[in-house]
Amino acid sequence: MSDQLDVIGVSKQIGPKRILTDVSFSSITGELLVITGPNGAGKTTLLRLIAGLSKKSSGQILWNGSCYGIDHGSLGYLSHKPMLYETLSVLDNMVFFAKMYDRFSMESIERLLERVGLWLYRYEPAAVLSRGMQQRLALARTLLFDPKLILYDEPFTGLDFNGQKLLREVLEEKRANSIQIVISHELSLLQGLPHEEMKLLRGRMVREGVSCE
Repeated sequence: MSDQLDVIGVSKQIGPKRILTDVSFSSITGELLVITGPNGAGKTTLLRLIAGLSKKSSGQILWNGSCYGIDHGSLGYLSHKPMLYETLSVLDNMVFFAKMYDRFSMESIERLLERVGLWLYRYEPAAVLSRGMQQRLALARTLLFDPKLILYDEPFTGLDFNGQKLLREVLEEKRANSIQIVISHELSLLQGLPHEEMKLLRGRMVREGVSCE
């Protein structure tokens, strides 16, 4: 079944400051949308609005035509900061988030930690992991619930060559059954992945076109 995300005339204003103005786009399952733009253009704000982490000032965000269709079971969000519980082990971080949303499965957790190369480090506190390993753990956590909508905010941050390769593989693997939106300044790292680029300038969306590389 194909899903559809519609962002319709979305604006965000804090006091007198207008951060986003009348942003509109649609995306369906199988699409990879890359949002670019200078610092302060509103990219992270837009992702937070879609994720439900911030409240829009106006407009609509619809999932399959409904304002109430996006829930935590269908949504994955990977920030440029790992946002882990550093005193917990790698394994306990995964268990904590899985149990929080009543989706605990040790089999799934083991599979994901193997996928991101962290199963052998499962008992290590997150605090002692390198920045790249923390980002790998955050990626595994993002994929815990097999999300149908995945939002990535500068996901290549802190990753070495192998980590970047892993992330590109995940982007390709998840294409078949999800909508993926990526904020990135490093378009070269997406080479070989068909995607559509949209640019934010001063809070307004500009459609750039399709890359078939």
